[in-house]
Amino acid sequence: MLRSLRSGIAITRVLALRDRSVREMNVEGWVRSGMAYAWDVLRSAVEGARSAGEQIREEESSRSVLMRSARISLVPSVTVASLGLAAGYWLSKRKHAQGAVAFGLLGAVIGFAGSMAWATRHMTGGIARGALQNVNVARDAHWLTKHPVDYA
Repeated sequence: MLRSLRSGIAITRVLALRDRSVREMNVEGWVRSGMAYAWDVLRSAVEGARSAGEQIREEESSRSVLMRSARISLVPSVTVASLGLAAGYWLSKRKHAQGAVAFGLLGAVIGFAGSMAWATRHMTGGIARGALQNVNVARDAHWLTKHPVDYA
């Protein structure tokens, strides 16, 4: 009886190991499939952004857009830099110029970056829309491969 109990336990262990390896293979296949899908979506997003960017550059050169946006961004940059200087001076305990200069530079960077982003929003928005359209096409294709439609 003890011998049959031991053989039963051994068979159970073998079956458990086999089931675990099957599960691991399924997880591995699932991860590989997910990674392939993620790369497909990423490639389609990059391609969509690239094609939308080329279309936007055909309408107007990037250099002229960036130069115009930089000129527009100077006023907000100086304004936020001035606010940063004032805040740095008022917040420092000993009224050192170093804190004021640091806050002023930080304000200039934030003001310039924010106003550049706002001034180029039509260009970046078009690129984002192009990327999103291609991502949606890739997602739809993936869904159709997983869930084929039978019109018969």
